[in-house]
Amino acid sequence: MTDLTTTASEQVAVPPFSHPGLDGSPTLVFQPAVDLSTGRLLGFEALLRWRDTDGSSVSPDILIPRAEATGNMNALNRWVLAEACAQAARWPSHLQLAVNCSVFQLRRGNAAMAAASALEESGLNPDRLTVEVTEISVTDDDAAAEMQVLTRLGIQLTVDDVGTDWSILENLRDCVVNTVKIDAALVADLTAPGEPSRGIVETIVDRSRSLGLCTVAEAVETGAQVTVLREIGVDTAQGYFFSQPLSAIEAFDLAAMDPAPSFALSGP
Repeated sequence: MTDLTTTASEQVAVPPFSHPGLDGSPTLVFQPAVDLSTGRLLGFEALLRWRDTDGSSVSPDILIPRAEATGNMNALNRWVLAEACAQAARWPSHLQLAVNCSVFQLRRGNAAMAAASALEESGLNPDRLTVEVTEISVTDDDAAAEMQVLTRLGIQLTVDDVGTDWSILENLRDCVVNTVKIDAALVADLTAPGEPSRGIVETIVDRSRSLGLCTVAEAVETGAQVTVLREIGVDTAQGYFFSQPLSAIEAFDLAAMDPAPSFALSGP
């Protein structure tokens, strides 16, 4: 059986999220990330889900402004990092964890403190944690300063949703980012006739490689997309072609498989 850092019964207990003025409760789901050269599982991205008191789901586009307006964003960010790191500490030590962080959190200068606390409480090695930031964070002085602090903690950084304006890559030449994530809209149009998406993705991959950056394609849904992404040389992919987001228990079960899981790289 795979040697896990902790067992299910030994996992770090994360206190429930306290949210005065914010009705409902959060949970995390985990989207597998797959190596496009071998099909092996590389890790998971933690995705926040929220349920209102009536049981309905609230999208992040609504939740984040609501949390900001009620003064709950800092607490929510701390809870997400703590819960995600606690879950990742149960996985085999070669698997990575990715967590999103908004530019607002970076500007406030408390993202690194929350990450450091989550790492300490969970025992997760810092180099197993990747914080995903938006393009605007790279060019925002306050956010970029906080990114430097995260890097000094040993945390990896990914710039998310790089799309048609791939000129952002020029700003990464002297940046602390390790990975570039290709926007879902480009992946969706990758195999559509007459669309320029393939050429744009090729440019992103070439520029990223010249800067020593890895590339990730998100929202991959078809075998045809996988084929093109592999031809172009994208390193990693995630999306419904491989797996829907999994509950914490499902992610643990997948991570603990022996032999280690390997995903198909072709199919309908």
